Amino acid sequence: MKSLGLRVKLAALRLGQRFAPESASVQLRLGATLHELGRLAEAYRALQAAADLAPERADARFALGSTLSALGCLPEARVAFARARRLDPANAEIAFALGNIYFECADIELAVRSYDAAIRLQPDYARAHFNLGHAYKEKGLLQEAAAAFRRALAAEPRFYKARFMLAYVYALMELNDDAIEQYRRTIHQSPTYVKAYYNLGNCYLKSGRIALALDAYQTILELDPRHARAHFAIGQALSRSGRLPEALLAFQEALGLRGEFPECHLAYARALEAVGRVREALHHYRAYINDPGAEDQRAEVEAHIAALSQLGYGREATSEMRARRDTSSELRATGWRN
Repeated sequence: MKSLGLRVKLAALRLGQRFAPESASVQLRLGATLHELGRLAEAYRALQAAADLAPERADARFALGSTLSALGCLPEARVAFARARRLDPANAEIAFALGNIYFECADIELAVRSYDAAIRLQPDYARAHFNLGHAYKEKGLLQEAAAAFRRALAAEPRFYKARFMLAYVYALMELNDDAIEQYRRTIHQSPTYVKAYYNLGNCYLKSGRIALALDAYQTILELDPRHARAHFAIGQALSRSGRLPEALLAFQEALGLRGEFPECHLAYARALEAVGRVREALHHYRAYINDPGAEDQRAEVEAHIAALSQLGYGREATSEMRARRDTSSELRATGWRN
């Protein structure tokens, strides 16, 4: 219904454009409607015409910047927003948009200044506090980031993504219990927010609360059974509690869903080696070091592979591999997840 209304509006604006081709207001409304319909290239042409016809209008520059940003033309969007800001320095929304473009261009210090400007103009601007928190986090200023996220929540208490980021920053600051509290409150506000369950599970795992970690990860699978990282995290938690056969199944599930998963290959290899399946472990150690994303422990794992190879481990026989798969099938049938 909304799309139909926009198309009717577009037809009327096209007619108005025909009768008043030099009207910046018509071009501006036309461009905004085209943008809303997702016809960005046409929107750009109309908005550029509006800006050319009325170079003193900040709203035309702002709309042009928004469309250029949506087109991925960040340098051009940056220029348009900067001009809009000069034309209307008291507009908090323009300052905020300029901050977002600076952030996307990795000019974090300029982003901080723009978000600060937006907040000075509108102190209860929750999104500006939120994005300022992200900018501070990017700079490694965790105390300042946490304060910004708290201010976002003060302005908008049900802003669950701000609460999630506050928890995330607390975790980075090693304030594990505070992070857990905020993740739990995030989940209370948004019960299907998968990232919050995952990070909550990680905090529980870090503090040795294995059962609570498993419960958080299992909730993810209730929401999304194909969440590879949740299967991986379950494997890690089970390994930590010594439940290696079940951990192996969880790692298998994760790798079945996402083959290019270096940290899972490494965890799986270590669990396999721990239960004496060294030849299979070697295969996954090699998969880890051959993955371009595996940088952290490549040298250590390469040395470990060399040590195992010197002990005479080679490829496992096909019959032995089949026996391992049969054992895995039997374990799955027992319903190990409870």
